[in-house]
Amino acid sequence: MARIPRTRRGVKGAELKLAVVKAPGGHKIELLEYLAPPDRKRTDVRPCDVGHIHVALVVDDLDVVLERIVAAGWKAAGKAQTLKTGPNAGKRVVYVRDPDGTTIEFMEAVGKGRRKN
Repeated sequence: MARIPRTRRGVKGAELKLAVVKAPGGHKIELLEYLAPPDRKRTDVRPCDVGHIHVALVVDDLDVVLERIVAAGWKAAGKAQTLKTGPNAGKRVVYVRDPDGTTIEFMEAVGKGRRKN
């Protein structure tokens, strides 16, 4: 369990789990799960609400990812869709929520995965 100085996190009595995912090019994604304090609040923000955070992860096979995360208790906000316009046109995407309510978008590049676009 990580102990991060209060001056950095601003929450008295906070305890958390921390994992760092390394990505190509020296990039890192830091994942935090707060375990304390016990009075943590769950929010139910929609993607359009102030305070919502949007993270999109590109995956090789969206169908495989969906099978795995649904088995782990995640819920898809809808069916995977192929984007028709914009800079990501042709990519298949889906928004999902983990058991804690965090929303993540998974995006499959054109021509990848089981289902070819």
